[in-house]
Amino acid sequence: MGYDVLMNTASALFFICYVPELYANYKNKNANFYNMPEKFVLVIACGFAFAYALVNNDEALLANYGPILGLDIIAFLMRLYYVYKNKNEPILPITN
Repeated sequence: MGYDVLMNTASALFFICYVPELYANYKNKNANFYNMPEKFVLVIACGFAFAYALVNNDEALLANYGPILGLDIIAFLMRLYYVYKNKNEPILPITN
């Protein structure tokens, strides 16, 4: 129980790292398909970690992976939306 502060600190740092990414996704309103597999793997990995915390009833891990799983899903869906929205735009400008 005394080491929960370590997990809570890790949770706060992970959360802080996601804020600029979500802001950049919203501000730029663009994403390409090439970074989607990475986000998909992150969502799956975080889902497994959250399931592990749930099965073991570990409150510190639940407090860590619950919000991170939510942020991963939001970031994935934002990128997926912008990939779909910008699918007709060329990745590289066409020059003659």
